[in-house]
Amino acid sequence: MKKILRLIVIMFVLLLIIVLFSGFGKKYLIVDEEPKKSDVIIVLSGGPGRLYKAAELYKKGYSDYVLLSRAYVDGLYPEVAQNLGIPINNLIFDENATSTYTSAVYSKNLMEIYEFNSAIVVSNDYHMRRTKLSFDRVFSNTGVEITYVATKSLNDYWFLNKVEFKRIFTEWIKLVGYYFKFYKFLDL
Repeated sequence: MKKILRLIVIMFVLLLIIVLFSGFGKKYLIVDEEPKKSDVIIVLSGGPGRLYKAAELYKKGYSDYVLLSRAYVDGLYPEVAQNLGIPINNLIFDENATSTYTSAVYSKNLMEIYEFNSAIVVSNDYHMRRTKLSFDRVFSNTGVEITYVATKSLNDYWFLNKVEFKRIFTEWIKLVGYYFKFYKFLDL
């Protein structure tokens, strides 16, 4: 039994490496749709590029409200959002999310409170497939329309950069975990 399990793990890692180097590795992770007017822009924590993108969408009139998921971590401070041109009265704060999945859950709860029916979700390009999987599952059968807008964070030669390669490799592992709903047991 141990030999079979070890063989499965080795095959999985080899398949993952092949996928990563095929060019498909990055492309599959990216979900980037045309933004459309929505009730709220949801910004997932994880870096300043996400908040900059949300501010850009806000200024272009895609929404009157911006929801900051994990509002006080990873550069999503309300002061930064205000400095980018989003008034405090137009900010909604989620301080409880600990993962992509819980961001979707808490965002759904806040959208119900505010009676929002549509959202633009902003995250990094490599994080969008898992974001979409999480939000689609949480918002299924709600009638809420969600659009996914990515910030560009990876260059075309990401596989030559150790940090970016690790980021993509880790994202694929998390994505596989999300497909099997491990987020219910692990905080990924």
